[in-house]
Order: sequence, then structure tokens, then C-alpha cells
Amino acid sequence: MSGTSGQRHPRVSIIVPAYNAAGFLAASIDELLGQTLTDIEIVVVDDGSADATAEVAHRAAQAHPRVRFVRLAENGGVALARERAVHESRGEFLWFVDADDERAPDALEKLVAAAEATGADVVICSAEYVYDAGRTRPIPAPRLAAPVSGADAFHLLLDGAITGHLWNKLFRREHALRITYPPARVHSDLAMVAQLLAGAEVVAAIPDMLYSYRLRSGSIIRSGTRRAESLLLVEHRVEQAALSLDPALPGSADYRYFVLRYIVLSGVKDALTGPYDADQTAALVRRLRARLTWGAILLTARRRDWKRLALALSAKLSLRAHRALLGAASERLISPGQGARVGVKP
Repeated sequence: MSGTSGQRHPRVSIIVPAYNAAGFLAASIDELLGQTLTDIEIVVVDDGSADATAEVAHRAAQAHPRVRFVRLAENGGVALARERAVHESRGEFLWFVDADDERAPDALEKLVAAAEATGADVVICSAEYVYDAGRTRPIPAPRLAAPVSGADAFHLLLDGAITGHLWNKLFRREHALRITYPPARVHSDLAMVAQLLAGAEVVAAIPDMLYSYRLRSGSIIRSGTRRAESLLLVEHRVEQAALSLDPALPGSADYRYFVLRYIVLSGVKDALTGPYDADQTAALVRRLRARLTWGAILLTARRRDWKRLALALSAKLSLRAHRALLGAASERLISPGQGARVGVKP
């Protein structure tokens, strides 16, 4: 660890996992240092990068007392990098950000103010996706008349009113020390958020748009990465969080709807678009179709979730139609001609 400064605990530790991020890490650190809340530390973890990420982070830590740097010898994935950063951090609160995104300069000031006013363990803000072509898509914070319990917030996560993103949320560090970090290559955010909501006493939300998540052409969530194993890891961790709240919760309609949306439909998409051979694809599709019951499909209709109802029905009845729906969705969100370079997003 380099760039440490005394033993006083800062108000917020900003967690920045970085993998092959040399091209934008310095600018990101400068932006974070410009937050109007100055009582911060920035913990940068180089996740075994093959470029100059470690050198950029080391220089920043030498130049700025509020920047700390950890270098991992091997690339272990973003979840493990975050786990290391959490245990190295010293703040009362944690903010998990990505190295290539943008944040409002007063983001932390507003998030911490909301935590102080409500006593919340988790504070959620609005955010947005920013695509390469410049288009944006909002990620609104849940509309809460008042702060809610962690158990109620967990139900909102299952229902989709609270998203599984880390970066539009502020967390009390003490809770992050108690969770596990499954080494999932995708959706590891969701596994962490589920545990942190389940362990929270109070969850609050503010409507302010404070975070811009940039979907670059090399983002892992848009590249041909095998996700089957990661989805199972995430499902297990979310199930454990549900059981900690109520042993009957995994059998509830809310939970089964969540599994359909995040696990089964994501799994079918992975099977059809991931780098599998024909036999592997067929085996994955068979396993997932067995979980795509008519009862689960009915849950989407009852919630008037027409988009996922169409995806679920086509996945059940016609893979050709399902492929066409997936292709149409991709065309709406991704500009033509964008390639896939794994490793830009951690």
C-alpha cells in the first residue's frame, strides 16, 4: 500500500477497481479528488493489469495524500479487487465506482447528507447509462415516501424497483465487512447489493442524478463472456441473503420473479450469445428452459412486464423468435459497428 496518510479515518472511502485502465484512470482520480466533500480517501486496486495502470495509480498515490494504491499480482476479477479494497479502506462510508465513469462533483456531499439526515446504512441516487454514440438511458432511484427497512428494500430489489448496481449507492463500511464476495465475472454487483440491503437497518433514496455509467465498446457486460458459472454464484448469494431475512422468502412470488428476470433470462441470453460450442449451448438451454415454468411466466404477465413476458414466452417456445428479440434489443441500445474488447470495464 502506498500513499497512506496518518491514522485518522476519512468520512468516505471511494473504492476504484481498475483493470487495464491506464488511459482514463488519472483523469478519474482527478475528478474524484474534486468532489465537494473533501473528507475522503480513494482506494485504487490494480487488478493485475497488463498495461500501465499500476504506474498511473502509484504516481497518483505519491502525489496526493488522499489516494491509496493496492496492486494485485494476478487478475482475479472485480469482486475480489473490491473485497481487498474494502478491507484496506478506513472510511465510515463506502462508494464503489468504476474508473472510466463520471460523477457529479457534489455527489458524495449529497449522498452523505442524506445518510446523516436519515441514519441510513444505504443511500440510493439516480444515475444514467451513457452509450458510445452519446445516447443516455436514466436509472431512476426508487420513489420512497420515507426511508425503508433493509428487508423492504430487499423486496424492492427482487421486484426491480431498486437496481443491482453498486455505483449509485453509498454504504456504511461496517456492513461491507460482513458480506462475502463471490468471484463472479458478471453481476457481482448484484450479489453485493443483495447482501448489503439484507443487512441494512435503514435504506434511503434521493432523486438526484449523480452518476454516469459509461458503456464502452469493451464493457464486459456487452462482450462475449461466459456467464453461466457467474450467474449460479450470484443466485446462490442472493438466495442466502433472502434466507437470512425469511426462510420462506425464496419460495415467494417476488423471489421467483427475480430469478426469472436476472438468472433464467440472463442465462438463456448467455447460452445463445456466449462463446459456447453447440453441445454446451444446447445443454445450457435445456437446463434453463426447465426452470422457465408457466407459473414463472405468469408472474411477468401479472406485473404487466410485457418486455420480459415476450422474452420468456419466446425462450420457452421458439429460440428463433427469442434470438430476434435479443437482436432487436441490442440494435436499440448499441450503435452499429461497435466491437467487443474484453477488459475495459472491470
